[in-house]
Amino acid sequence: MVWQLNYRLFSCCSVLLTLLLSAPSAQATESLLQTEKQYRLAAWHFFRDDDYQALLHLSLAPEPAAKARLLQAGLFLQLDMPAATAALLEQLLAEQTVSGALPQELRNVALLQFSQYQFEQQQPEQARFYFAKLSAPLLQLTGQATLLQQMLTWPNITPFDDKVFQQLAGQAELPYVVINHILALRQQQKSAQALQLLARLNTALSKPTTMSFWQQLFREPSTAMGSDDRVERDALADYLLLLKAGLLVDEKRWAEAQQVLRGFASNSVLTLPAMTLYRDVLIENRQIPVLLAVLQQLITRYPLAPASWLAAHQIGMQLELTFEQQQALAAYRWAEQYYQRQLTANAGYRVPVTAEQLANPDTLTPWQFYQLRQQSALYQLNRQLDAVAQLQQQQQQRLARLAHLTDVVQSKLEQQQQLLTQALPRLTAKQQGLQAQSAALAETIRQAQNEPMAQLLWLNDAEQAFSQQQHMLTRASSRLQQLAADGRDMTAENARLQRLKGLLTWHYQQNSAERSYQLAQLQQQLTAELQQIDSGIQRLAALEGKTTRLLAQQQQLTQSMANEQGFSVLLAEQQQQLLRSLNQALQQQRLAEREQLMALQRLNTQAIARLMEQVLLSTEEAN
Repeated sequence: MVWQLNYRLFSCCSVLLTLLLSAPSAQATESLLQTEKQYRLAAWHFFRDDDYQALLHLSLAPEPAAKARLLQAGLFLQLDMPAATAALLEQLLAEQTVSGALPQELRNVALLQFSQYQFEQQQPEQARFYFAKLSAPLLQLTGQATLLQQMLTWPNITPFDDKVFQQLAGQAELPYVVINHILALRQQQKSAQALQLLARLNTALSKPTTMSFWQQLFREPSTAMGSDDRVERDALADYLLLLKAGLLVDEKRWAEAQQVLRGFASNSVLTLPAMTLYRDVLIENRQIPVLLAVLQQLITRYPLAPASWLAAHQIGMQLELTFEQQQALAAYRWAEQYYQRQLTANAGYRVPVTAEQLANPDTLTPWQFYQLRQQSALYQLNRQLDAVAQLQQQQQQRLARLAHLTDVVQSKLEQQQQLLTQALPRLTAKQQGLQAQSAALAETIRQAQNEPMAQLLWLNDAEQAFSQQQHMLTRASSRLQQLAADGRDMTAENARLQRLKGLLTWHYQQNSAERSYQLAQLQQQLTAELQQIDSGIQRLAALEGKTTRLLAQQQQLTQSMANEQGFSVLLAEQQQQLLRSLNQALQQQRLAEREQLMALQRLNTQAIARLMEQVLLSTEEAN
């Protein structure tokens, strides 16, 4: 089997552009500033594993720049939208964008990862198309490119070159590239050369690998802590050990192969193929007691694996070869019952898997769980269903937020409508009344200021006395003028009259000052009330403009809600389609396993018949 790696899709690499591309200058347009803002929000959501929300922010960018469009293409790929990814990628790599052409290294990252994705989706022609667009130098991408090229041309890979160890020194893909060369040599029945190359690889792996700054920076959090590195190293070591044993078997060096397999880890992901190969070696070496123990372990540890089904028959077969006919017959009969139980269980596997079960793997049956981990096609379908489920969850959160915003906008509209229909007329009427009062008061004050001794400015209770005194003094002044006209001396009377007028003027000034102050205070109060009412009316008038904006927002939210609901329908349809494909594949696997079990059952039945015939003949000869 050709070796390959599971890489993170190229969208994470696109975030490098934040540092590689220059920031907008002071003369950047508003649209570019908005694009940068949306891009940074999208990158933030991407690193929070919220691909859907990141894509929404990018869709709001008025003029997507190169980095935003590259991130958008990666997000399309994350959401399993290869057609949209290909269309955007073609445009992105072919044209000059507003932020300039993509750097060559990033172009290679996008092309390489998309080609890898196409290959994983069993689209080799599309994968070769994008792989051919890579441009040298590849630098740190050399290992990935070499490995992908091997997969695209398998089994016709280029002959091994010793320079590979120097070209890929320190790169994580080195062992897998060399392993593919070893597998090619094995396929060409050149096991001795393959063993030599394997020894060189083990020597090279003893040296620590190095990674570039960007590779270290953009690794997964779990990988950064080293846990995944250890798992990969252990799995790789186990595979190389198993590969060495297989090559020794090819060379018919059975004893050495048995020695290698004897110390193989019992908890490795490759324990089953190792035990299967160990079984074959033991059969060849005719070590029956150990072989029977291994066959029993296969049946016990891997009840769902075809190797364990064959082991049930092989126990009787090995006993038969050692001429232990009674024990062999008992083993065959046990195997017959075993196959019948397996066929009965196989019939129960007809029940389809539901989306709820996939969301909670603990509810899956052991057979379903085993198949989803063992079969590559089922594993890919399960991953796609998991991605759709996550997208549905994020989209439900989006719908909840839109519903909340819709309620808020509706509440504000109702409040504004109530204010405009009730508060505005009331404030307008009060404003008009206060304006009339203020105008009347201002006219009164103006008239009083124009009169020498305005009666209006006299205090309330003394107003009548002031009028009487003023009238009396006026009459006295007229009488004195008449008497003076008759030739009489009115000097003393005039002096007295002037004293009375002065006294009246003094009283007037004392009372009018207080009265003027009160009128001024009343005028200020009216002015303050009018200002408050004017301010309230202005705020209410401004609500009319806000109402228009709220109505536009309400319409936009309604459209967004409709779009989201339509998207929900599409997601549900995609989920059902993937679920149908998954269940169909499961049923095909079930039927294939049923055929295997029935074939083994027939073989076992024939063995029982053959052995019983031999026992009968032996009994007759003895008699």
